[in-house]
Amino acid sequence: MMEDSIKKLFEVDSKKLPRSIPLFPLDNVLLLPFGKLPLNIFEERYIKMTLDSLKTTRMIGIIQPKNNNNELFQMGCIGKITSYIETPDYRLVLNLEGVCRFVLQERNLTPGGYYQASIDCNDYLLDLDSMEPNVDRSSLIQKYTNFFKMKKLDIDKDVLSETSNLQLLSTLAMLAPFNKIDKQAILESPNIASRINTINSILDLNTFQVVSNKEPNQLN
Repeated sequence: MMEDSIKKLFEVDSKKLPRSIPLFPLDNVLLLPFGKLPLNIFEERYIKMTLDSLKTTRMIGIIQPKNNNNELFQMGCIGKITSYIETPDYRLVLNLEGVCRFVLQERNLTPGGYYQASIDCNDYLLDLDSMEPNVDRSSLIQKYTNFFKMKKLDIDKDVLSETSNLQLLSTLAMLAPFNKIDKQAILESPNIASRINTINSILDLNTFQVVSNKEPNQLN
């Protein structure tokens, strides 16, 4: 019973989701529920943002910029600060865990120089469900392995073997060198089944394009 009561102190349920959250725009960075994201914070405004967040909910919103005109995509993901350290050269190194996706409603610049946003998570409360989805792990890992090879990168399959299905879906999508539009499409997939289909489609399309590009050379 004691363990359950302690566990509840760390868990985030729908009642603990904030309606207002500091925003951390990061280009070509994807955070998904149950995914883990390390961050190196060195800009003064985002150090202030992090310190302010640590005093309250320990949550910040990760969202992608659309362009260089200060426009943002409408959907991001709440990240909970699970650990942090201060470095001797005045940086903060954080670990975030993805909690729940949100729709951006409005944002306002704070005196600290970062944006505080009103958000809505109501359509994405299933992101809090830790039930394991059905995933063809071997097929998915093989597709990712092929994709990473094309990008001249490696996957540590031993590490992946220790992950849950939920973590596998989040970790690989977050690590993969997809472009920002593909990352946003994965984030915006309505549910887990749709996310799996989106990831498979992106991987299949990338593999097909590489094979198609090689075929003319092979014919010569």
